[in-house]
Amino acid sequence: MLYIFIINGRQDKEHIAQDVDRQIKEFGPGLDYQIYKTRGIGDGTRFVKIYCDLHPNAKVCFVACGGTGTLNEVASGMVGSHDKYLAILAYGATNDFLKCFPDHDFTSLRKLVEGTVRPIDIIRVNDSYAINVINVGFDAVVAKIANESIEEGRVENAYTRGIVAAIFTARNNKIRIVADGERLNRSRLLLSTLSNGRWCGGEFLCAPKAELDDGWIEVSVFRPLFLLTFLRILPLYKNGTFLDVPWARRHVHYKRAKHVDVISSDLVDISLDGEIYASHTFSIDILPKEINLILPSLFTMKKRFEPIIDKCGEIIEFLMSSPDIPKDENLQFKIRLSIEEAVENVVRYAYEGGMGWIEVGTELDPDGVMLTIVLRDAGVPFNPLERPDPDVTLSAEDREIGGLGIFLCKQLMDHIEYKYEDGCNVLIMRKKVD
Repeated sequence: MLYIFIINGRQDKEHIAQDVDRQIKEFGPGLDYQIYKTRGIGDGTRFVKIYCDLHPNAKVCFVACGGTGTLNEVASGMVGSHDKYLAILAYGATNDFLKCFPDHDFTSLRKLVEGTVRPIDIIRVNDSYAINVINVGFDAVVAKIANESIEEGRVENAYTRGIVAAIFTARNNKIRIVADGERLNRSRLLLSTLSNGRWCGGEFLCAPKAELDDGWIEVSVFRPLFLLTFLRILPLYKNGTFLDVPWARRHVHYKRAKHVDVISSDLVDISLDGEIYASHTFSIDILPKEINLILPSLFTMKKRFEPIIDKCGEIIEFLMSSPDIPKDENLQFKIRLSIEEAVENVVRYAYEGGMGWIEVGTELDPDGVMLTIVLRDAGVPFNPLERPDPDVTLSAEDREIGGLGIFLCKQLMDHIEYKYEDGCNVLIMRKKVD
């Protein structure tokens, strides 16, 4: 697969290009890639669209390197090219879209390359697209004012200025929302969100029920509110509970729809993934499973060894070479002993003759606290945790043979779990490393 890294070409984004280059070098040989630096707003979409048109049969993954804006441009250019793939290397400010995948690390190239494909929806708005959330009314005014402040170099408190200004100017917007033919408000609204993702504005869980691959737009329309009611409902809008609190629910019309029309006699602004578009009418449709998103692997390192005969030492050294392994020598000692016991158990007993395979990997949680080591094999089903712990008070001659290795792992690791799934033995060991 060819990986094309799309990077904002602005001078102040040069650090992104430098870090991408660093990750490519650290990845090592074997990665087929190109780098494209955009030359202005919309250039990412144009480049991706043209490339897809010129290379219809090429297996390509476009990697959006940056924030929501870069992601939107790359995804928009991919619409209609169902055999291409989208991946993300996140940089800079919080990317609201990625909050839908809290367990995945979107900062690692290696995890990206080892990731899995998940088809997701995208929303078409007239001739443009939104992969995350469309904001109408109050939120769109906040985004517009914040964007203007940032462009003027007033980055600090940009969104706060937008909220303050919108409180006084955008709580009663002359806009109609029609979802699948049903009119959701009379003629005015406070705000409306038309969502594929769940989060907007960096901290607002605006669409708590949204799913990225269900083929629906989550539509919420808030009626105009008095200031005190607005201030009271704002925390519920922020934490995503506004649909669950009865008094707040009375102020919101919620619906799932395939098609939405946004209509105004005035020229109004709406926000598509943070970018502002102006019109009197917006025709909005969901495009189900239009984009093939690559979700980064949960594993920092993963590898399959086949056959496993005489490879015990190689497997152990591969796992111990993972960057997830802590530097503390005492922790390393305990982890190595546990890995040795677990790997040797598979190599010796899982397959008759040792000609099968084992897949091993490591994962470190986002907080850098818990190390997970996973061993998977297709050998004889066997749960080592079902064996009773040996009585270590007895002499070696009096103890039953076997069972000491997994007992040692239990003592050295914080948690051990076994499961049999998809015809495979899966042993999961966890150790707190911070």
